[in-house]
Amino acid sequence: MFVKRGFLSIWVEGISVEEIIAIVFLSQLAGFVIKGLAGFGNPLLTNPLMAMRLDNVVITPTNILLDLPVNAWISWRTRHSFQIRQVLPVLIAILLGIVPGTLLLKLGTPWIIKALLGVFIIGLGVEMLLRGRTRGITPRSWLRNLLSFASGVMSGLFGINMLFLAYIERVSADREAFRGSICFIFLIENAFRAVTYFANDIFTEFTLTLTAVSIPAAILGVWIGTMIDRRMGERASKRFIIFIFILGGLSILIKSLIFRA
Repeated sequence: MFVKRGFLSIWVEGISVEEIIAIVFLSQLAGFVIKGLAGFGNPLLTNPLMAMRLDNVVITPTNILLDLPVNAWISWRTRHSFQIRQVLPVLIAILLGIVPGTLLLKLGTPWIIKALLGVFIIGLGVEMLLRGRTRGITPRSWLRNLLSFASGVMSGLFGINMLFLAYIERVSADREAFRGSICFIFLIENAFRAVTYFANDIFTEFTLTLTAVSIPAAILGVWIGTMIDRRMGERASKRFIIFIFILGGLSILIKSLIFRA
């Protein structure tokens, strides 16, 4: 049915305006709790929760409108820390991957896209479990480029651009250099992806409305996550986040494959 109420309008099958707002607010709240707890990764929880009732062509542009100003602010704060020689080849490969990812977002079959999202999140959770064992191993340049390109495709599709993090973590001199490098990559990637979304008419009045609904949820979620982080040990916090990621990936994968929705 076509739901229209005030400035909120979208073609949605079997979902009321109130349900859409509740789903978006609670999903963003949960995702930004993870952001406050871990410092990154909010789309990994937000996307599967919202994907239970909404398509990624709505979810992904909504999230980028939240992420872009945040990454711009962090990049400015850490502008003297990022390492351009490590960042540049990664950034180029990511930008090349965003274009096909955006086309798949616009043209792809929703349930197939959701199944891919589930597999991607599960894979990232497994990588996070194994990261401690593989620390110190620097990937070859071809593998770095492949992972970065795949990261760009996933970014265009799902707004989740994290496959490159393992490489940047291994080549950064220290934590500050790592943070500065990834924030700069996120900023340029966000800006490029916003342009491709605009060119493909993916931004709509509805995504702007969902962004407005998400802002208070994001602020509250980051505050809650920060409070939890102060009371939880680093190891317990990391295991909790991995559990949430894998569980979210499994739930969306099973739903998409069984119900084709």
